[in-house]
Amino acid sequence: MPQTDSVESHLDRKSARTVKVDNTDPAMTPRLFETLAEVQSSCPVAWSDAAGGFWMLTKHADIAAVSNDWETFTVTEGITIPETGKSVQLIPAELDPPEHSAYRKFILPSFTPKGLARWRPQLEQIVEESFTGLVRTGEGDVVREVARRVPVLAICLLLGIKKDWSHIQRLGEAFLVTTSDTANRSSAIEAAAELERILKEEIADRRANPGDDLLSQFLQAEVLGKPLDDRQALGLCVLLIIAGHGTTSDGIGTLLLRVMTEPGLRERLLADPSTAPRVIDESLRADPPVWNMARTVKADTQVRGARMCPGEKVMLAYAAANRDPEKFDHPDVFDIDRPGLSQHQAFGTGRHRCIGEGLARLELQLVLDYMLTHVPDLQVAGEVRWAHTMNSHGLSALPVRRGN
Repeated sequence: MPQTDSVESHLDRKSARTVKVDNTDPAMTPRLFETLAEVQSSCPVAWSDAAGGFWMLTKHADIAAVSNDWETFTVTEGITIPETGKSVQLIPAELDPPEHSAYRKFILPSFTPKGLARWRPQLEQIVEESFTGLVRTGEGDVVREVARRVPVLAICLLLGIKKDWSHIQRLGEAFLVTTSDTANRSSAIEAAAELERILKEEIADRRANPGDDLLSQFLQAEVLGKPLDDRQALGLCVLLIIAGHGTTSDGIGTLLLRVMTEPGLRERLLADPSTAPRVIDESLRADPPVWNMARTVKADTQVRGARMCPGEKVMLAYAAANRDPEKFDHPDVFDIDRPGLSQHQAFGTGRHRCIGEGLARLELQLVLDYMLTHVPDLQVAGEVRWAHTMNSHGLSALPVRRGN
């Protein structure tokens, strides 16, 4: 990124680019894509005074460039706007190179198709059990019974956590529900503290009684010549719990909604199951579970003429990038045949691309396969409701019933 050649006042730099975008406001949820499209078309690099103030990038190319420029835009000052109530650094999401590179190399093999193969039979069982009620009664809520259940059970399986999955799910969801409402903010901080307490117990147990789960493996390994200390292990576990279930829950819900509502999509999948990966990718492009993440400016720079100074927050609006008409033709149309589909940014981009992408894709595929095989006639049977958090996009309710 080019250096600035002069320093402008705060007002001069930002006033012409200021937009009313507040990702902590629940009122933004039903207008998310409309709001992002308005910003992208009128001022693709904008400034918002919400949540302490931040720059907002909405173009696919800009987000890709910033994501790859860690020397100018760091993750070490947090990756959400505003910050969550956590007390530890998320590893490796909040590390820059060279530490990030070492940790990613250490963790990634566990989340490749090869690394996940040994867990597949148990993951298939989790999916089957989650659909039990829908199969038996022919009706239910796929968000509550499937989308929220499968991912948290999956990540608990991999980490060897046997505590009440529903409690961990509630804590994970509360962790990210940060709004301008002080009470909700306090609840998020309390949830973060409780989740950290549970994970500290798991870490201590695994140090004393190692098993064959991933947490045990992580604690017995070395990174940069040293084993993980308790804070590093906690930061890794918090990341895996939060990223490993909340976002995938959102992805499952919107995927199933698309299959049930997009004209001809279900019929095409049933006729040609090999199209499933493209359906999953287009669903992720159109409805990215994580619609924004953050960076912090380290050095004076500019993006499209917007001058940014050290310490300022930058929002990477992946949901806007995924509907950037310069990247995707007719971006608001659901089209599994569109060229360049794999270039969506639902998993981020660059060196910080989601490390759990392989697990998320496997869960999405298993859920879709099960639905098409056992309850292919599911249809929406009530009000579809959308959830609100500061950076995720997903459903809070999707009532369904089997067709006649």
